[in-house]
Formats: sequence, C-alpha cells, structure tokens
Amino acid sequence: MENIAVIIYGDGGELGSFQIFARSLKSELKSKYKRTESIHINRDHKFFEFLGAFNPGKEKIAELHIFSHAIGAGLFLGYKDPVVARRREAVVERAKRDKKRVNYDMAVRTETGAIQTDDFLLPRITKQKASLQKIFTDDAFIKLWGCNSGIVDWVYSDNGGIADPHDKSVVYYWRAFNERNTPKPAIAQAIADFFDCSVYGASSGTSIVVKHKRKWISTQAFKNKAGKWPSGMLPHRLVPDRGDFREYKPVRKAKSSAL
Repeated sequence: MENIAVIIYGDGGELGSFQIFARSLKSELKSKYKRTESIHINRDHKFFEFLGAFNPGKEKIAELHIFSHAIGAGLFLGYKDPVVARRREAVVERAKRDKKRVNYDMAVRTETGAIQTDDFLLPRITKQKASLQKIFTDDAFIKLWGCNSGIVDWVYSDNGGIADPHDKSVVYYWRAFNERNTPKPAIAQAIADFFDCSVYGASSGTSIVVKHKRKWISTQAFKNKAGKWPSGMLPHRLVPDRGDFREYKPVRKAKSSAL
C-alpha cells in the first residue's frame, strides 16, 4: 500500500494560472511521497470522477490539495469560465422568455464549474460518499488553497448585494440557491463532513507570496526589491489575508443506541 499526495487546481482568473502554485507545492512534496499527482480540473463531475478512479487497494491519498477560488458556499474550479458563463446567461434568458424566474434546480444544474455545499446533498453524489472516503488514509487531510472557503452561513445575492428574493430590480439567479439549505455551511466544513477528514480553509481573502532568498514575501515586495514581478518558475504560495488556514473537522453524527 502506497500513500500519495494529490493536487487539484482550477482556473485562477485574475490571480493567473493556479498551475504555478500546484507546481511549487508538488516540488515541496516530492521528498515526502514517492508519487504526487497534479491535475487541472474545472468541472464538478470531473472532480468526482477523478477521485472515484483511485483504487484504495493499491494506494491511498494522505494529502489532497485544491487550488480554487471560493465564493461562500462553493469551490469555483471553473472560475470565470466562458462556457459556464454562457450557460448561465442562457438559463436566465430562457426563464425570462418563459415569463418565469430561475429556480434552485436550474441554478444547481447550471453551475457545473463549482463544487457547492448543495452538491453534497444530491443523490448522485451521496451514493459515492462511502467509496470516496475509502481512498483516504485514516489521518489524511484536505487543504483548500484559496479565499473564503471557511465562510459560514453564506447567503447568495445578485448584483453584488441584493439578497431579497422579491427585489425585481436585478436578474434573479444566484438568489435561487437560497431557496433550499440556507444559510449554507462553509464549503470547507461540507467537504470535511463528506470525506470524513480534516479540511483546512481560509475565512478571508488570500494573497500571493513568493519565495525570495529563503523567505516568503508578497509579490509587491518582490517587485520593490527586484524591480520586476517574480517569474512563474519561482516558488509561489497563497496565504490568508487574516490569520491562517483554519482546521475544519468532520462532524460525525452520534449513532442512536438500541433500546
């Protein structure tokens, strides 16, 4: 039986390619594990398919690292993906044409670029829960390298702040997620509960730091020293703007005792 580390990275958007962070981390882990796998995934079904292909009889995951933007109750692996954006617009336009508004089921089906807390309640996902838990070692952990994965009680809003479902001044789309399971748990907590292992996530935004002369400094500080932005070949990392990555432990429901 071999223990391995796995790195999944999504789309970085304005933060650039998350492959830079994945490559840096893989270099750090190579002395710890014989095998570290790194892969780009920006669709929710690909995420579960990838993990479901592991054979726990041959190898188990001791560390799973995910580089992704988080928006409250979801890991947006396909952050700003144009295909998802066009699908989102099409759903809104179709609802408008039919003189309806987007509902919860329509929104969940549309956001294929995100792993959301609501996904872990879908039958097609819950049926994989037991088998996916087996691919991890007993002391495995998952780390979510990105912003806001530890935000609790998330309520979705449209147009950057409108949460009132009766407000018709803006398109009703993200608020459709509030129709069920609201307020949402932190995505870090939902992942911990689903995979039954500790998950580390940030409860703030994150910033990029680069390793320079054996010290981690901000990219702006690097530019101030070197007169240019750091090369992507240098070690890069994401760090929370406030505090550190917090540990979220799985909440295990106590079994009822037989009478």
